[in-house]
Amino acid sequence: MAPPPDPAALAAAQEAMKKFSIEAWTLLGIGLLVTIIRTFGRVKALGLKGLQPDDYLVWVGAICHAIETGLAYCVGATAQGLANNGMTDEERATLSPNSPEYHTR
Repeated sequence: MAPPPDPAALAAAQEAMKKFSIEAWTLLGIGLLVTIIRTFGRVKALGLKGLQPDDYLVWVGAICHAIETGLAYCVGATAQGLANNGMTDEERATLSPNSPEYHTR
């Protein structure tokens, strides 16, 4: 039977995931808000017929950014906030190959 994962490590991973989620969704919200304000300003100044290709491309970028944020959140949620990038070589070596944490990371 695999040993249970370290509660402190799990708590730290969950806290890191929470911080990541807040940052990612906040950045997406700010980006979408700026895009909406920009589009509103351009339509107000030029009308719909005066919009240029960059006015449409900004929405392609916003949609791509929203998809990327959603996918990043899904990957982090599936991995329960666990990742290899914050671990030292010693921490990796101490993980039991039979533990669920080992397979998640």
